[in-house]
Amino acid sequence: VAPEGAGGLLKAGTSLSLQMHYTTSGREVTDETEIGIYFYPEGEVPEERMTGGVGNDFDIEIPAFAKDHELELVTYILNESDLYSLMPHMHFRGKRMKFFAEYPDGSEELLLSVPDYDFNWQLVHELAEPIRVPAGTRIRAVGAFDNSTQNKANPDPSIDLTWGEQSFEEMFMGFYSWKELDQGGDD
Repeated sequence: VAPEGAGGLLKAGTSLSLQMHYTTSGREVTDETEIGIYFYPEGEVPEERMTGGVGNDFDIEIPAFAKDHELELVTYILNESDLYSLMPHMHFRGKRMKFFAEYPDGSEELLLSVPDYDFNWQLVHELAEPIRVPAGTRIRAVGAFDNSTQNKANPDPSIDLTWGEQSFEEMFMGFYSWKELDQGGDD
């Protein structure tokens, strides 16, 4: 939910696309997915617009039996913004992920560390207070995968992995929400 007085812009005629992940369980089930969109009361328009980004590495290659295969991903924040949340996303072999802000002046700040990633507990990490980041900030996600036999959640350590939508394949993504300080423009 956006902060008071802020919201996301959803224009008339907009199409929403959802990606659902299903894992077989050996029994027939019914999908009961629901989506909730909260609108401001009619006539009330939020003063500020929330936005954000997604970083996704479609070219991942994780070797068979690799115990600590590290990857990096960079997402750019083009305009001065307040950063509100971060979320790592990997599948069964995800092991750990950290997020760093790399500022245009060359300094760096650790934003979030998830040292024991668990596919079953993917949470959006809301910052206690938004972090102001200047235009040109890079959010660098550094994570690792455990494709070894020691990973009890690993469905098959003997295969080389690439990006895929199925949970037995892998993804390496970071999701972010931020609010740009310059709220000008009609879009």
